[in-house]
Amino acid sequence: MRLLLLAALSLAACAPADEGAPAPPPEHPVRPGLETEADSLAWRIVEAAGGLDAWHGLRRLRFDFAVVRDTVEAFRARHLWERPTGHYRVEYPVGEDSTLVALFNVQRFDPSAPEGTAFLNGAPLDSTATRERLVEAHERFVNDTYWLLAPLALFAPGVRRPLAPDSARDGTDVPPLSFDCLRPPPGGRYGLTADSTGRLLRWSFVLEGGGQGTYRWEEPVRLPTSQGELHLPTRKRAGERSIRTPVHSAEGLPADVFERPAPVL
Repeated sequence: MRLLLLAALSLAACAPADEGAPAPPPEHPVRPGLETEADSLAWRIVEAAGGLDAWHGLRRLRFDFAVVRDTVEAFRARHLWERPTGHYRVEYPVGEDSTLVALFNVQRFDPSAPEGTAFLNGAPLDSTATRERLVEAHERFVNDTYWLLAPLALFAPGVRRPLAPDSARDGTDVPPLSFDCLRPPPGGRYGLTADSTGRLLRWSFVLEGGGQGTYRWEEPVRLPTSQGELHLPTRKRAGERSIRTPVHSAEGLPADVFERPAPVL
């Protein structure tokens, strides 16, 4: 049996680059109250991905976000997240021959008054460019982590979890839903399809601006933490287009990795 859960997402930085959406998983491994059938399904999805205890036990997350079209990689961003402190580092190409490095703290980031540093090819940017690039880099954080961590984010603040009608039937049409954002919303609706164990099989979306798609979630990896293993699909495929989110070891990085201006990931 396959079950379809609709995630209506609110109070988040919605739909930044590449059809991304909501907030990261909750920081504290508290079992939520399961008041509806949709809540129970959502919790099975969270548990199948390793659960919030394992998520809470992950101290450092190092992963990439890559867009692949017809086997050709079109874009790659490299991420490092020190979860207990909120320190964040992201590196990605700007133009044909430049690399941006952005350093900020996700626990206290305010897009209206962004704090952090940004460097282009190792050189610091001026204050105006720094603010613009920090907002852009934070949007990469929201978007790219969601493509990796969506199965764990179903109980993040602002997520509503209605079930689609006849959701036990594969191929159910997703009724329209909307969500509100902290910035002008594009609007949209999202559907997550899981098997009877809660393993996420695919997700579909339709954005108000016209963007839509269905991505199959494939190539799961096991990520050990101090409180268990996370099981996260690292390839999301829609025809010849793929979003790849490979996870890498965070060992061996320099001690000042959240200060260095030049690319190191």
